[in-house]
Amino acid sequence: MLVDGDRVLTESVAIVLYLAEKYPAEGLIPRDLRERAELYRWLLFTATELEQPLWRIARHTSLYPEDRRLPGDVALAREEFGAMASVLDAHMHGRHYVVGERVTVADLVLAYTLDWANEVQLLGGLPVLQTYMLRMYDRPKAPPRIAKALARVQA
Repeated sequence: MLVDGDRVLTESVAIVLYLAEKYPAEGLIPRDLRERAELYRWLLFTATELEQPLWRIARHTSLYPEDRRLPGDVALAREEFGAMASVLDAHMHGRHYVVGERVTVADLVLAYTLDWANEVQLLGGLPVLQTYMLRMYDRPKAPPRIAKALARVQA
């Protein structure tokens, strides 16, 4: 959740788009309409095709009470993630960024989502995506990886 004055905003993609538009000098949203359309495409792809299976895995492994967890749904979600990750993997071959020639909000959202997938061992066999994720976290202004951030909170 983001609180900005009297504005309360939920949903991670909405938050990153809001902040990127609020601070346009950072250049996190392409000005070119075609590149912006690709940015929206990959943001929605990440949220719908990659993040949703990760939420299903989380629900059925730790969030739901044990008697409501469905191990079969975890297996399906892992398969669905793998199929969609292979689409992204093909897109990322030979690319440094999801869209264009510089980091955008699509990279920020995708790197976090891939880090989450890595935490549940879903990036094995996808070295292009692993390398991309690590490169995004190696940026000077990058936030800490999920495991490191959780360790700080739990300390």
